[in-house]
Amino acid sequence: MKWFSKKSTLDEMQELKLLKLESRGFWIGFIGLFLVIAAQVLFCGRENMDRTLAGEFIVFLCMGIYLIAGCLRNGIWDRHLSATPKVNIGISVFAAAVTALFNALISYRNYQDVFAALSVFAVCFLIFSAGLSVTLCVCSALYRRRRNRLEEESDDNDTLK
Repeated sequence: MKWFSKKSTLDEMQELKLLKLESRGFWIGFIGLFLVIAAQVLFCGRENMDRTLAGEFIVFLCMGIYLIAGCLRNGIWDRHLSATPKVNIGISVFAAAVTALFNALISYRNYQDVFAALSVFAVCFLIFSAGLSVTLCVCSALYRRRRNRLEEESDDNDTLK
């Protein structure tokens, strides 16, 4: 008796349930790593921070790159959001505000200076919102180009049949 087969032994419903479980597991891991990194940065001291976070950060970064590359390669953007400049700017502003607030809290914790924390917030917000806006615009342009190519290939395959 064969104990391993390349052919799936699951029916379609089981296959869908397994995909949903794998998806939830991925997101639990992704969000969990993010929370662990954030907690370590926020609550731990600054000494040896690069060595402390190296493993988690590498895994988190690899998961993010894999997800982005896989979605762009398959012409997938999001279930609920569209790839428009307005949405991209909104997401960038929100993410930049959260990140800037996080950095401002760390600055205030370390130096006990409100003006320095507000300055950190302003600088981080401007840098991150601009960087994220550009990154999302580039990714959405790549998405649209890939999506058009996939639709053309689909149309070509339909006309051949």
